[in-house]
Amino acid sequence: MKYAAFLRGINVGGVKITMSELKKDFEAHGFTKVQTILATGNVIFESSTLPDLSFLPVKTFELTYEMVKSFLEQNPFNKSDDKHIYVLIGEPEFVKFAESQPVSDDEAVKTIGSTVYWQVPVGMTLKTEFGKILGKKKYQTLFTSRNINTIEKIFAKM
Repeated sequence: MKYAAFLRGINVGGVKITMSELKKDFEAHGFTKVQTILATGNVIFESSTLPDLSFLPVKTFELTYEMVKSFLEQNPFNKSDDKHIYVLIGEPEFVKFAESQPVSDDEAVKTIGSTVYWQVPVGMTLKTEFGKILGKKKYQTLFTSRNINTIEKIFAKM
């Protein structure tokens, strides 16, 4: 079965892992057809059993091919040059938390199932109401985010 692993906070938060090291780690744990996408902790791989990713040094969200596909199919926002769209993948308590947070007039947050979508003006990711909340350290282990363009690249390689 095809999977994607989204690692939280590597190469930005003090945990440094090269993509070649990451690929070798996955292969050493028996995963096949391992590929890394960009340098931000995105790994696609195959496994005949339910993957155990506890060997990784950071919080990791494991996603099936169908889940990644659904991120694209269910995206509630239209792409535009002046806005970014992020997919926030998180623990159930994060989804509930995200739904209850304030947002600025120029951003939007929508939850579909257990996925949170966030549309924010380019250059404002850390400056909006929701962006400031997401940046707080106490919430960072509950979720990871990927730009919709990154999700598209990952899905294309799966």
